[in-house]
Amino acid sequence: MSNVAIGLAQNAANKSSEPVADAKGTAYAQGDVLLLRVDDVAPRNPVTSSGPVILAEGEVIGHRHAFYGGAVMFRDDALARAVPRELYIGHVRVGKTGALLEHGAGPGQRGDHGAIKIPPGTYIALRQREYTGTHERKFRHVAD
Repeated sequence: MSNVAIGLAQNAANKSSEPVADAKGTAYAQGDVLLLRVDDVAPRNPVTSSGPVILAEGEVIGHRHAFYGGAVMFRDDALARAVPRELYIGHVRVGKTGALLEHGAGPGQRGDHGAIKIPPGTYIALRQREYTGTHERKFRHVAD
């Protein structure tokens, strides 16, 4: 599966359809993880301030989706009240120079997905779902 960056806002400066990296709603997808740009907020009770920020552990081959610097993760259920609990990973605040979202066993060890440079800002981190088309269970978590 490839990495995806989708800008939901149009670049007003030149009226192009190129993604606006700092626009609210810009999305970055890597395997079973989705980052959506949201309004900047100050992190309350950061989960990780040093060491890796692990968003998800791979179920299939054990690779993890993680930042190894430049990001802090925090949970704020009030900010995520419109998101189903099983999809909410947390919020991530990426520092001024941006951060690299990597997929692999450790820093610089590439897994199934290439690294994505995430611009500065605040993001909500979500587990991705896929449509199954069955009546019993219409959606399932993406397995990575």
